[in-house]
Amino acid sequence: MTTQEETITVAALIEQLQSDDRAEWLFAARQLADFDEEAKACIPILKKWIGGEDRYAHVTALGTIIGIDKTEADALLPLLIDALEFDGLEQWQAMLQIQSLGELGVPALERLVYKGDTTISWQSSNAIFQITGNSSSVLRVGRRLLSDPDELVRVLAVEHLMQLGKTVVPTLEKVAVDDESDLVRNRARQALEEIEK
Repeated sequence: MTTQEETITVAALIEQLQSDDRAEWLFAARQLADFDEEAKACIPILKKWIGGEDRYAHVTALGTIIGIDKTEADALLPLLIDALEFDGLEQWQAMLQIQSLGELGVPALERLVYKGDTTISWQSSNAIFQITGNSSSVLRVGRRLLSDPDELVRVLAVEHLMQLGKTVVPTLEKVAVDDESDLVRNRARQALEEIEK
């Protein structure tokens, strides 16, 4: 817990985690990262969410427990990885929970680079880059998205690649000349200008 006086206590969070109000107990789960060792008292409650009908709560519990106690990773990380097969918000939450685990979550994030929709793919490669500093997944996803038939996806690819700076200038120069879409070409030119500043 932080050295500042806290208005929320673990005891209060335990009470919220057992509330009948779904929004209240999901909010409480998000607060647990601030409490370090003390949060371990909440793990038995969180474990009750695992395997339940509420898949969002299931995913939240898995990631939160691992975040509180890394010794739980061997047992629970495979379940969190399986949750990447969910759709919509549950898949997104699984990805965010894995991302929050840092190095521990990188193997699962690498899996997401090749699976999932466009947004999950680029978000996962960004997370790997932020965690490890390795840009290879950003390059792979960016180049793949540049060949997408949807011009908006190709604009996203330019945005995605430009974070790598001067190393992607040759790629963006080619896009700025060769892409069939005015929108994509213009965004590539703007990206080049921003990189060169």
